[in-house]
Amino acid sequence: MPLVSVVIPAFNAEAYLIPTVASAQDQSLTDIEILIVDDASTDGTLGLARQLAARDPRVKVIAAGRNLGPAGARNLGLDAASGDWIALLDADDAFEPGRLARLLGVTKDCGADLLADNLLLEDEKGAIEPMLPSGAVPSCAPLSAAQFLIGNLPDPERPRKSYGFLKPLISRAFLTVKGLRYDEELRFAEDFAFYLACYAAGARFYLLQDPLYRYRLRVDSLTARHSTEDLRRLQRVDATLLREHQAAAPDYLAALKRHKQSIDQRLQWRVVIDEVKRGACLAALGASLKGWHVFHYICGKLVGEAWRRLGLGCGRERAAET
Repeated sequence: MPLVSVVIPAFNAEAYLIPTVASAQDQSLTDIEILIVDDASTDGTLGLARQLAARDPRVKVIAAGRNLGPAGARNLGLDAASGDWIALLDADDAFEPGRLARLLGVTKDCGADLLADNLLLEDEKGAIEPMLPSGAVPSCAPLSAAQFLIGNLPDPERPRKSYGFLKPLISRAFLTVKGLRYDEELRFAEDFAFYLACYAAGARFYLLQDPLYRYRLRVDSLTARHSTEDLRRLQRVDATLLREHQAAAPDYLAALKRHKQSIDQRLQWRVVIDEVKRGACLAALGASLKGWHVFHYICGKLVGEAWRRLGLGCGRERAAET
């Protein structure tokens, strides 16, 4: 049985798959299996994955019979995994050399159920920066559910920061005992919701300062483009947690309410856009009046959009939110 199962969900990832898989194959920790889950791709992803498997017995291919989305593909990988630990790797990302050995060593020291490292964010021009600046967290520190939620709120000073982007090493035994799986209704922020489910099941989540996961930022990714229905589903995740965990710690409940408020704002902004596009101006106005926090947010978005169209924007990136 391997120490680590690397799960690579892949949909139309032919252009990225070879270097992504190579980053797992070249790890100093060799006692691994690499599970490529093809989510009914329409390009050459499946054929390429099978070629890679033919060259390396550690590589295995799982072909979904139909497109399941990122959550469903992740579940297929979790079901097939046989390692003690599971390491998620998106099909257009990469592990830094030595990542798995480093994380595995730290889990033994801290007793984590989930251990995430800092991310190296790489934009489409090749510029790289760590998501969390040096000194933002201790070398290895527990990450509470409240801290995780706050780390998913928009931060104008760190617009690319979102703890939902993290890709922790996860104990397969913990997932098995707790019966945890991804919510397959979600095609956006599925990792965020899954990590919250882990917290709810009592997970010990730690965060390492070292940036050992290369996260490629792409304008056409599912994270960068989400629909009104995506946000409604995420809103339901927050609402369900608030309903089911009313006796939780006050800091967790406060952070969860802040996150839900952020999702409410973004959802209604999306509704306003949809209504304006179909010419329903009164409906758009109604959507903007769903509470003062929504109205204030939408007014700010409208002003920002007006400035952008006039060429007066300040050039600041939009903050990441999950």
